[in-house]
Amino acid sequence: MRPNRLFRNDLLVVAAVAFTYFLCAAGAVAFTRLSGNVALLWIANGPLIAALLTRPATERPLHIAGCFAASVAASLVASPYTALAPMFAVANMGEALLTWVLLHRFRADARVFLSLRALAVFVAAAGIVAPLVAGILPAATLSFYQVGDPWMMWMNWGIGHSLGTLIGTPIALLVMARSTYWDRAPQPGTIPRLLTITGLLIVVTAVSFAQTRLPLLFVPILPLIAATMAFRVAGATLGVFLIALIGAAFTVSDIGPVELIGGSHAFRLQFFQFYLAVLFLIAVPFATMIAQNQRLAAAVAASEARYRLISDHVSDVVLTLNPQGEVQFASPSMRDVTGHTPESVIGKSPAALVHEVDRERVREAYRQVIAEADSVHRFEFRGQTATGGIRWFETTARAVRNADQEVQSVVTVVREVSQRKAREADLVRQASTDPMTGVLNRRAFQDRIDQLRDHTPDRPGTLALFDLDHFKQVNDGHGHDAGDAALLHFADVLRASVRVEDVIGRLGGEEFAVLFPGLSTTAALAACERVRNTLQDGRIHAGGAIFTITVSAGVAPIRPDLSSDEVFRIADAALYRAKSRGRNRSELAAA
Repeated sequence: MRPNRLFRNDLLVVAAVAFTYFLCAAGAVAFTRLSGNVALLWIANGPLIAALLTRPATERPLHIAGCFAASVAASLVASPYTALAPMFAVANMGEALLTWVLLHRFRADARVFLSLRALAVFVAAAGIVAPLVAGILPAATLSFYQVGDPWMMWMNWGIGHSLGTLIGTPIALLVMARSTYWDRAPQPGTIPRLLTITGLLIVVTAVSFAQTRLPLLFVPILPLIAATMAFRVAGATLGVFLIALIGAAFTVSDIGPVELIGGSHAFRLQFFQFYLAVLFLIAVPFATMIAQNQRLAAAVAASEARYRLISDHVSDVVLTLNPQGEVQFASPSMRDVTGHTPESVIGKSPAALVHEVDRERVREAYRQVIAEADSVHRFEFRGQTATGGIRWFETTARAVRNADQEVQSVVTVVREVSQRKAREADLVRQASTDPMTGVLNRRAFQDRIDQLRDHTPDRPGTLALFDLDHFKQVNDGHGHDAGDAALLHFADVLRASVRVEDVIGRLGGEEFAVLFPGLSTTAALAACERVRNTLQDGRIHAGGAIFTITVSAGVAPIRPDLSSDEVFRIADAALYRAKSRGRNRSELAAA
């Protein structure tokens, strides 16, 4: 589109808004003036506020200028206060601008009627603050001009402009922000249904206000609710607007149920304003809640569809549990991962599928998920498959709250991690094991001593250090393969000679160590003697060579008052003493 064509379209919108403002202002002055005072229903600011909310920022000065001129023209045509026309225009423009500034300040835009928060901001700005602030100048000026009660004039201005803006702005937004409030692709039958409900509303309202015998003000509420439920915000605002126009036409003509109310004509007109305010506060918030609920339902439906799509095709198991821990939903992958069918676990606690060793820990983790509903929790456990096998699983779980912030369910994603756990165990084994002999390496062995001292400080234990005698001669005389064979043979002797709970480690080279938990030094010394005797009686075959080897040992107690380094130092001193006394012997550390 060419720029000049775009500019012409913008000017057409400005001219249309200004012309609409003129018609609304002139009609309000001509037909709804309150007892020779101000207008009963000032809807003219509605189109201007809608333009400020929907049109580009570059148009706003043009809209203000155009509507200012329209306000002046309407006063000159329909108002007896032609001399005050510029003052009225200033007040009207100030009211519209203040409304727009407040809406912009609280982040309310053209979608103001689609959320209760934005609607509350709009009612406060357009229905209370802006008309009361803008009404100060015209009330003071008009009371001075014709000698009247400024307080009453100010209140009449505030009420008339408040109701007019609340009723007129939604109608203008329906036109200027069509895609926001109307479905882009109307369903079949929408137009006939709209015409039917609109016709019913017009007829019922006209019949109710065309008579003065019965108080039928409540009757138009019925088609208004029908319009609201059928077309949400559009139905509510159109309905209130039609009731306002028809009711105002009859009321200012002294016809209708309002005439049954005792009091002055001004009092009855003010009661009609109150009636319109009640209709607005019934229909529009109701429409907004319907719109919110429909958007929420659509979002929930889309989320449910995505959830079903993912859960039906993902390889992990997706479970939904109630707060009591019973399964409400299980994805089809349950069968592939665990062998159990989804139907077999519905209504049951998945704890039955958890290995008994981890069952209580899993229950505690689930209670933690409920207690910390805003956090994502991960934990691992061993579970039983349908064939009775044991596998490792990892669960990622999070609680889901309802509108009252109560936990209504827990969604968990379960993934088998048996291979990963096996790799982790293998890495741990490699990191803690001597690669040649398969016993613990020095660091892992040191950690075992620290664990014994820290976790069971009152439990006695003994450390034994072993050193193969004349190991260098084995390497020099028979080769390194023979030396490796000697190390492997000694490791086998250690495994065969000590208890299952005893810990064997290779500290480096030909030096080994054994941790005897809960064993006294005397008993440990006897175990070392068994090792020594077994080794010296054995024969080692390596590369055609046959040889024997002996070992020396030093034994020291593990006490709470001694650090692991001190225990090693004492045992090493005992080992040195065994070496110095001829080797192939076991020595107990000096007391």
